This record gives sequence, C-alpha cells and structure tokens, in this order.
Amino acid sequence: MKRIVPPFSLTLEASEEIRLHKEFRGSHDHVFTMAVTNQAVYVSTQKLGFKNNGWYLKRVPLSEVKNVSLLRQRSLYSYGAGGLMIVAGTVLSILMMWALLHPVPGVVYHVSGWPFAIAIGGFVVPFIAKGRRVLLVRFNRGKFRWKPQLAIDKKTRETCRAIQEEILTTCRKLGLSTSESR
Repeated sequence: MKRIVPPFSLTLEASEEIRLHKEFRGSHDHVFTMAVTNQAVYVSTQKLGFKNNGWYLKRVPLSEVKNVSLLRQRSLYSYGAGGLMIVAGTVLSILMMWALLHPVPGVVYHVSGWPFAIAIGGFVVPFIAKGRRVLLVRFNRGKFRWKPQLAIDKKTRETCRAIQEEILTTCRKLGLSTSESR
C-alpha cells in the first residue's frame, strides 16, 4: 500500500512575501519541501511519533537562521556502502551457489538474482553518488539537512542540484550567511 503524503500548506503571516517555494517528490515517498520568505525559512519536518502523515512546514524566523550551506558529501561514505554491498552480495552469491552445487537429498533450493544485483550495485553506488551535495541550514537551536536521494538518472540529479542552488541563491539575496563547498 503506497503512502500518500499530502501537499504542504504554507500559512504566511501579515506582510510576508514568498521569495522561493520548492517541492521535490522523488521515488519511495521521498518528499522535500522548503520555502523562503522575506521574514522566515520554512523547512519540512516530521512530527515525532508519527510515521504516516506527520509532515508539516516548520517556520523559522530569519533572525534564528545562522547559516545556509551546500556541502559535498564525503565520498568515503559511498565507497564504504559500495564496498559493503560488494562483499555482502558476493558472500550471499557464493553461499547460494554452494548450496545449489552440493545438494542435500529432498531439499529444494531456490536461486535468486538479488545477491548478484547487490554486488553489482556496490560497484555503481560510488559513481552515482559522485558530486552529491547536502543542503544544511543551521538554526540557533538545531539544524535541517536535505540529502537528496541517490538517483541513477541524470535528470533527477540535476533537478535536485538546481533546487539546492536556487535555495542558496535566494538565501544569499536575503542577506543570510551562506557557504558552499565544491
């Protein structure tokens, strides 16, 4: 059963003007929404304890925003995840084939393509994660982080990158402290 996340409602205060409102809906219920106005930054958060439909837009006044930055994701994480996938997929493939080549009488064995796919995916992960950036908004109390989903297609990666760039540019125009690492 697919979970439906309702559209985020943005309730503005008096004399508040929207400078930017972006929404991205990816695969597997990946939803990102953020808005920047002349008085506040709105970030999508989930209420604790609610797994279904606990999402809302949290309003943070500009005076409480310390910094908005765009950071490169460390490649060590993607190489580590890829390495674990390669090892796990290879071990599972060997165990699956071992049981198939040395059968026990009366036992039916099933062969699956998943272990092979996991191992091959381990080789692909570092390439699709290359250049991935994280949007980080630091507040006086807390922070908001958006790490876009891993996407194989270039169009989705470029869409996420463009959204992050627009948010950073808008925050820079409003006079907020911004930083970017390439």
